[in-house]
Amino acid sequence: MAEERGVAASLRVYLRAYSASLQAKLEYRTDLAIGLVTSMMLQAAGLSLLWIVLRVAPSLNGWTAPQVLYLFGMTAACLGGSELFFNQIWSLPGAIVMGDLDRLLTYPVRALPFFLLTRPELHAFGNVLTGFSYVTASLLWLSAPWYVWLAAPLLWLCGMLVYTAVLVWFGCLSFRVLGPQLSSMMVAHNLLQATRYPLGAYPRGVRFALLFLFPFGAFHYVPGSIFFGHGAPLIGLVGAPLAALVTMWLAQRAWDLGLASYESTGS
Repeated sequence: MAEERGVAASLRVYLRAYSASLQAKLEYRTDLAIGLVTSMMLQAAGLSLLWIVLRVAPSLNGWTAPQVLYLFGMTAACLGGSELFFNQIWSLPGAIVMGDLDRLLTYPVRALPFFLLTRPELHAFGNVLTGFSYVTASLLWLSAPWYVWLAAPLLWLCGMLVYTAVLVWFGCLSFRVLGPQLSSMMVAHNLLQATRYPLGAYPRGVRFALLFLFPFGAFHYVPGSIFFGHGAPLIGLVGAPLAALVTMWLAQRAWDLGLASYESTGS
């Protein structure tokens, strides 16, 4: 019972911290508007390039235009969800260099969730809205059955957690390699963007990496292969929640190991 009360108290702290951070960000309405428009334009530009390719080749590795649109939309929505809820991970290298983690470690809650939640990004709303719009359009275009619609929110949640966890993996390298560099986390970002296209079009080594080492394909490519009749086994539907659980556990381990080697600035 005491443990349950402790978990509930921690959740309240996380929610209040996130709410306060989001409200502070939303005070800047011009930034919100610019972020929305900019992110939606960037996603539209990426989709336009894809559409040019699909006009020349009506399918990519057997995936039709609406099916690829589903992959594109899920990728954008997961990117936006991570930016909206867990964006603080991008500031980890700077926080390590400046010693800002010292204050964080004094709070009576788990440090990693609290750190992730306290810097939402406003342009994330544009990525989320664009992604959901593309997914909705693709499923309407495909006349998808009800269970695909029901699975989509869960797959989005799993994808958002997998992407954030992989960002934490790369971010924790900053505990060992000091410097305010974000290049390692850009690797995770670029790997996610690669899954906007059917993984079957990539060489075998790349497919293996995007399905097992960095399992971004588990939340949309594998379920999409099942839903759209591309021959994937039904057991693949457990891949998304399993990938989310495993990558999150590994992210916490990477964080714990990083903190074990963390040295304060002493200031």
